[in-house]
Amino acid sequence: MVQKNLVKEYEPVKELPVARFYYKGSHSHPIRRTVLVIEENSTIITGYELREGNKTRNYTDNVIRSYRKDKIAKFGDYSRLRRNRRNYMKKNTESTLERFSFLNLLKKGI
Repeated sequence: MVQKNLVKEYEPVKELPVARFYYKGSHSHPIRRTVLVIEENSTIITGYELREGNKTRNYTDNVIRSYRKDKIAKFGDYSRLRRNRRNYMKKNTESTLERFSFLNLLKKGI
């Protein structure tokens, strides 16, 4: 008897499939996330989680997670988010959510 592959694979969205952000969740401080987005609506981002803090995963590990957009951290939520040259001039009310192309993921890495 041949066993079929029971894992369903999803296609990433066409426009800007990579999302990088800091997610508050239930942690004491926001955690850096990188997600390959497979579905998005006005309140939720769903996709393959490629990075969670310092842990990185391959696309083949198939960890699909959903994130509420209202729990994505803003630069004013945690003082250390603005302590580098790139984020120093960002407004406190600006979201940490950034969207990139797949080519950018290959160039800069996870």
